Amino acid sequence: MTKAHFLDIPNNTAAAWWKDPGLRKNVFHCLGCCFCVFYLGYDQSLLTGLQAVPQWNAFFGSPSGNKLGLIAASIFLPSIVTAFIGDYIAYRHGRRWAIWIGSILIFIGALVNALATNLGMFIGGRVILGSGGALTKVGAPSLLQEIAHPRLRPSMAGLYYGFYYTGSLTSACLCIAGLYIPGNWGWRFPAIVQILGPSIVLAITVTAPESPRFLIKMGKNEQAMRVLTKYHANGATNDPLVQWEYEEIVAALHEEELRPKSSYMDFFRTRGNRLRLAAVISLSFGTNWVGNGLVSYYLSPVLKSVGVTQPVQITGINAGLAFWNLCVAVITGLNIDRFGRRPLAFTSIGGMFCSYAIVMALSAAFAQHHNQSAGLAAIPFLFLFYGFYTLFWTPVPYPYSAEILPYSLRSKGLAIFTSVQNIANAFNQFVNPIALKAIAWRYYAVYLAVLAVYFVIAFVLYRESKNLTLEEISVLYDYPLRGGREQARQALQRQVAHEASDKHGDAKGDFEHAERV
Repeated sequence: MTKAHFLDIPNNTAAAWWKDPGLRKNVFHCLGCCFCVFYLGYDQSLLTGLQAVPQWNAFFGSPSGNKLGLIAASIFLPSIVTAFIGDYIAYRHGRRWAIWIGSILIFIGALVNALATNLGMFIGGRVILGSGGALTKVGAPSLLQEIAHPRLRPSMAGLYYGFYYTGSLTSACLCIAGLYIPGNWGWRFPAIVQILGPSIVLAITVTAPESPRFLIKMGKNEQAMRVLTKYHANGATNDPLVQWEYEEIVAALHEEELRPKSSYMDFFRTRGNRLRLAAVISLSFGTNWVGNGLVSYYLSPVLKSVGVTQPVQITGINAGLAFWNLCVAVITGLNIDRFGRRPLAFTSIGGMFCSYAIVMALSAAFAQHHNQSAGLAAIPFLFLFYGFYTLFWTPVPYPYSAEILPYSLRSKGLAIFTSVQNIANAFNQFVNPIALKAIAWRYYAVYLAVLAVYFVIAFVLYRESKNLTLEEISVLYDYPLRGGREQARQALQRQVAHEASDKHGDAKGDFEHAERV
């Protein structure tokens, strides 16, 4: 018998989430998780904007080359290690604790950044920021995936990294304002507002429930059931969907308990786990190695290379790019299950390749022939490039990495994702200004080659996960690419049926024992 699709199971909620009290709370708490990436978007746009603010350049001596690369990379370096601390906290003490501790560190780092009296203190603040950010980026995607209502999970997960651009847009606008604020507060004011992100996260997640999967793993089954009942069925204890969710989670966790104790070596023990690890690493590496890292942190020198030099023009383009990215991210995130992950990957990578090639050609024309029109023509293609980037690389990598991993490996996989991402980012951000200064537009060719490789990786490695539950997706890589979706659903169905049979057998045995007594 084929297992019912979760959309067909009766549920004590309204069809529209905004009309349902339980779902409104659920969305509210999911948005708190989404705000965990506000700091990173804010920082990216802040550093770009500050490079165009005269007061910042005067205070720190107009850093460029190696020095600018160190400033940009400093936020990523500590995350290489602290991501694994985030895994320990999230796995042992709960997803919320990883978010709370990380948010407090981001708050402290933002204050140090804004009140810096020298370049060393400014970099130190960024190190603290990065340390806390790694903890939140392990805890938040896990908690979001594990508390979201099944019907809302794909959209909420798709929106997660889109909140990067809420920070980016906020920072870009404040940097424009900074141009008109006299003295050092012209750059300190935008920097200090970065505390807004962690403040919102702490305010929202302090009332958020802990992950039901974590609670069941810790033996707190009744508490987990109360969470599911409250947020997924408005307190209806016998709700069919909640009962189905609970049974599916218990069956999946029980199956994992039959295996040896979870460790990082588990990623190498089975073919499915090796494929999961390859997917996670390729996604983490690709988030800033497909050309966007050059545009994100070094928009100012990129624009100067095509003839845009006025601070108000640079900060204005920075704000426009942030708004454009936010719009694309929200639309794509809300429709992630409608579009599908694989079609988004192919459209994104192919579009990025074409638009980046045009930017390279126009930048070359400006550099070699000082053709002002060619330089200005590159700007719309930068917007087009980032629009294609946002189609896939914003809504998919983090949630996809979380959902393809079984519970026992989820926080470990996200720790690997975060650590590898930050190793790649640190190297990328340190090298970018040096290479851009040395070979200018020719440097774009490196990213064109990377994009060509990623098109092949996407075709071979990334599985389609739309319209599946979290537990179904978590076993997807244990089956072949062709037909694997249905096999994953059937396998989980058998696990649930087996678990129910065991419970029935235990109950029958208890009854017979009672009769004999």
